[in-house]
Amino acid sequence: MRLTSLLLLCLGFAFAVPALAELPLEGARQLVSVDTVRPSGEVIHPFYGEHPQGLIVYDRSGWMSVQIVSDPLPTVPSGNSRDSFRGAPPAEKAIAADGYYAYFGPYAIDQKASTVTPHVRHALYPGERGVDFVRHYAIQGELLTLVAKSHEAGEDRERRLSWRRLPRASA
Repeated sequence: MRLTSLLLLCLGFAFAVPALAELPLEGARQLVSVDTVRPSGEVIHPFYGEHPQGLIVYDRSGWMSVQIVSDPLPTVPSGNSRDSFRGAPPAEKAIAADGYYAYFGPYAIDQKASTVTPHVRHALYPGERGVDFVRHYAIQGELLTLVAKSHEAGEDRERRLSWRRLPRASA
């Protein structure tokens, strides 16, 4: 390949990849809190408890993944392998599933509307596959806040998830 062709190819690639400033969500973040706000303004924690743990990752290629573990942490089943989990009593598996949440898929950002929309490819809850979750986002320093509207328990609610940016992991 001639040098000019190689330079043109590299320049074309450089312009095709969005600049980091255009990807405000890129990176890994640790869950800080999940607050559900009722219409009265009351803050409740119906699903994950007051101090859940979690990780959300948005990568440069347009994929995201989220995992949340409830507080208190599920302690059953106690085995450390897929086989031991599969062999556990159904009640223990239900406790583990109730204390965990996860999904992944490609995502789209609308910076003008301050929204991010994960297009759920797969999820712990099978009914969420193929669903688009529109989330409003705000970034203040290292803190990302995602806000989702929901209708549950007969009322409109707002769920606020706060995530703190993690430093680059070292191998």
